[in-house]
Order: sequence, then structure tokens, then C-alpha cells
Amino acid sequence: MPLTWKEAISNRKYVLHLVFWLVGLAIFVMVLPHFFNNVLLNKPGPRLDDYAFRFLAPRDWSPVIFALVVGAPALFLFANLSSPEKILVIFQCYVVVNFLRILSLYVFTLETPEGIIPLVDPFLEKVAYGGNATYTKDLFFSGHTSTLFIVSLAEKRRGLRIVLIMSTILIGLLLVWQRVHYTIDVVGALLVTFAVYRGITSLNRLTFRQD
Repeated sequence: MPLTWKEAISNRKYVLHLVFWLVGLAIFVMVLPHFFNNVLLNKPGPRLDDYAFRFLAPRDWSPVIFALVVGAPALFLFANLSSPEKILVIFQCYVVVNFLRILSLYVFTLETPEGIIPLVDPFLEKVAYGGNATYTKDLFFSGHTSTLFIVSLAEKRRGLRIVLIMSTILIGLLLVWQRVHYTIDVVGALLVTFAVYRGITSLNRLTFRQD
């Protein structure tokens, strides 16, 4: 795979892949409001008895969660702007993971946890939920956790990777604490994201092995 942006933009295979995944990202963003409000909202599912809820009284962590989900990826991007390989990988993983989220949200639909404090997230409200500020059925699996775990896996520098992993753990804890997600939503996000990352990086090694 190209090591610099100069090499990347002169590499037709890389450019085609980057454009393909950016188009995939655009399609994902466009279908979200319809999916959440017209497909998932009224679809019934079970309400789980989460053991962790017995130890964590509901508390609103929205500002901290929003800061983490924006700040950690921004930190990764700032630190890796010179790496076309890492930029492509995170786009690939983000698109695949989130299309899998759409599938899992539909197949494994859950009811909102008891005692939920709706997450205040201006980005999700406008882009994903079509202006629905109190949307609460975005459950299995956690998109916030998967987003931070993607950048954690893609980062290879030890110090920054530790910061990103700790941010991933913290956001998972706070989401459960606020009752925005069940514990299984967070664990599921970690497992799916890890599998997708391994698959994408293996595919990239085969795709770009002659470049």
C-alpha cells in the first residue's frame, strides 16, 4: 500500500478504493434516518435484565460521551494525516461495521433499558435520527464503542494507542451507566469491530501486495 499521499494519489487502485468506501459512507449516512424512524422505531424486542445496572444508578454523562466520541477520532486523524494506509483502513472499518450495525439492530432488536437517560448528541440527532432528540432504540451493538475501538486498533504507537483504548473502555462504561446501552451492546461492539478490523487489514494486504 502507498506510504505517502503523493504515492497514494498516483496509485489508481488506492484512489478507487478510497472513493468506493467514501461513497459507501455517504450511502450509510443517507439511509440512517429512514432506518431508525421508519423501520426500527416500532419494531418490538425484549428488554434485558442487565446485571451491571444493579451497581450503577443512572446518571447523565452526555457531555463526556460526546467529547470522547468526537475527540478520540479527531486525535487519531490529526496524528495520522500523513498515513493514507490508516485513513483508508478506518473508513473501510467504519463503513462495514456500521452496515453490520444496521443488520444487527434489525435482527436483534431490543427494547430501551429501564431508567434510560436519553443521550444528548447533536450529531446523532441531526444526521442519524432525523431530528428525533430522544431516540432510544439504537442498541445492539454500540456505535460509539465501535467507533473508538476502530481508531484504537488502527493506531500502532503505544502511547496514543493506550489513550484510545482507555477512551474506548470509558465510553463503554459511561454508556451502560447512563442506560443508553446494555453491557452486551458494548461487548458486542468490541467483538464485531475486532473481527472486521482483522478482516479488512488481511484483505488490504492481499489487495495492495504488489504496490
